[in-house]
Amino acid sequence: MSMIGIVNAQGQTAPTTSPVTSTANTIDTTNTPPFSLENDLMKEDFHLATTVRGQHLDVMVMEGEAFRCMSFDRRNLFQSCMLKAQPEVLALEYTRGLLAGMHWLPRPPQRILLIGMGGGSIPKALMQYAPDAKVDVVELDAAVVQVAQDCFGFQPTPSMRVHVMDARVFVRQQIRQQQTYDLIMLDAFDHDYIPEHLLTVEFLSQIRQLLAADGIVVANTFARGRLLPHEEATWQAVFPSLWRAKRLENDILYAATQALTLQSADDPLDALTGRWDDYPAQPVPPSTARPLTDQWSPTNLLRHMGADFSFDSQ
Repeated sequence: MSMIGIVNAQGQTAPTTSPVTSTANTIDTTNTPPFSLENDLMKEDFHLATTVRGQHLDVMVMEGEAFRCMSFDRRNLFQSCMLKAQPEVLALEYTRGLLAGMHWLPRPPQRILLIGMGGGSIPKALMQYAPDAKVDVVELDAAVVQVAQDCFGFQPTPSMRVHVMDARVFVRQQIRQQQTYDLIMLDAFDHDYIPEHLLTVEFLSQIRQLLAADGIVVANTFARGRLLPHEEATWQAVFPSLWRAKRLENDILYAATQALTLQSADDPLDALTGRWDDYPAQPVPPSTARPLTDQWSPTNLLRHMGADFSFDSQ
């Protein structure tokens, strides 16, 4: 799952975007770089088409003229969006940023783990770019999988398995089975932010155990304010290499156990994600904040507390 704020005809708050021209039937990328569909998406007037009750959340399908989006509990925050006339195109910038992490890999990924499914836009893109890769998709709520299949055109292939369970349970199972992945993408969100138990040193340490020696972990995030330095410290406590690229209002983190080196140009990947040079990544400076742990993980409080509130360093 993932999250992005959208402005619609009711005036709800949204991030700024890059210029783009599109219609319900075609995409015109000549106005850019960088290319983005979100400008058009934000102009649409969405209405609630249907709601599917899940075990953990309500999954709402929001319908516009050209786009269809998935929302959890809040109509103005979209976890996934699809251009209805071209459902294989990545409509949201953060999804492009996650897949752009493959630019760091020395070879095409053979095993991929995606935590958080949303409408299935990333799995669909993986089927295009790496059809022979073995892909595990982990999603907490079966309702999300149902809506992705019924409303967003997602259908897993024989090489792609969808696991409906908590991500930490799945990760522990894979560690016991001594599995490794070349590419791990973290895109799990509830209606507010990353679930607290998926943003701790302990969880990221387990993710590291699943990572191939020359693999990369890619994460969607948009921490600001008080949470940001703690989030950075959490990642840096586990991964010695940490880079960030901006994709509109979302940050994409690229983490690895070894020094990250960009590989040669990949035109098919650029066609899917946009040119890498349009969204340059930078190393994240060392954070002196307290890392988040299973014993100390006030993520939601840090996200919403005032600037005059502070925690003890220990």
